[in-house]
Amino acid sequence: MPKPARRIFSTADRHVELIARALAHIDAQLDGPLDAATLADRAAMSRFHFHRVFLAHVGCSVGAYVSWRRLLRACALLASGREPVLEIALVVGYDSAQALAKAMRRELGTTPTALRRGDAAAWTNLMQPWRLPAIASSSSSTSNAGAPPMQASRFTTLPAGITALTATARGMVQHNMTRAAQQAFGELLAALDAADLRNQVASWMCMVPDAPKGPDDPHCRYVAGVVFGYEMASGTGECQQPDVALLGSLVWQPLAPGRYAVFSHIGPYEALHRSWSAIYRDWLPGSGEQLRDVPPLELVMNNPHTTPPELLHTEIWLPLA
Repeated sequence: MPKPARRIFSTADRHVELIARALAHIDAQLDGPLDAATLADRAAMSRFHFHRVFLAHVGCSVGAYVSWRRLLRACALLASGREPVLEIALVVGYDSAQALAKAMRRELGTTPTALRRGDAAAWTNLMQPWRLPAIASSSSSTSNAGAPPMQASRFTTLPAGITALTATARGMVQHNMTRAAQQAFGELLAALDAADLRNQVASWMCMVPDAPKGPDDPHCRYVAGVVFGYEMASGTGECQQPDVALLGSLVWQPLAPGRYAVFSHIGPYEALHRSWSAIYRDWLPGSGEQLRDVPPLELVMNNPHTTPPELLHTEIWLPLA
């Protein structure tokens, strides 16, 4: 008897399969820990890349999706039964009735009591799978209609021994790291000016190494950095570590050596998420490339203080195996 044909999965199929595995785990474990790191492990994907792959394929962040599923389940239980609110809150992953009520007020403009009275039916909008008007902010939209497909401008190898002087700030507001970026670069610039080193910087870079746990994650890190002596864009020069006082969050941080795919984003920083999503959703599945378990980088190519937003140039460095 012939054996059944073995299904051959494309890279795109594999990505969808892994995300589907994470979605199934979310539905099965609403009362447990469902942060991006846990889900990345369940999906057998890199923690540094999972949240961006998820956003690219699902259309919202991990935190937004988990909140949607928890609130949808909570509203259904509240509308159909008479279990205590605390019991329902625990079943869907909130640690108290007050926590559930707070989430419902914030995201839906209603409360468990009002919903049970039948005074608020707006929660039924949650039944539409991708309608997350309150949970997923418009800034997280992956829409890039009319844009040409994202293509790598080049592949490059970052040598070992490249070290950046970095400053770190924390805090995401509605999926936006603008405030943290200003704080981190502000601290870095103050240190460079105090040591009269600004003119010696060869490369300006940044990275967001954490998976956001929600639209207002206060712990998500933004790391701003500069490299002396080595120009990352051209791969020329020799890395240096000039004398600078390591105050505040300043540290010398080694950059992960190895192979990278490099992409160009032209436009305001607020639209960078669209390029990231296009890379993970469109380019990566068709490329045949595998990701390396290190954080990706962004290289700042022109001065944001003297360049119009529509002409800002950012290189996105995606680490490859």
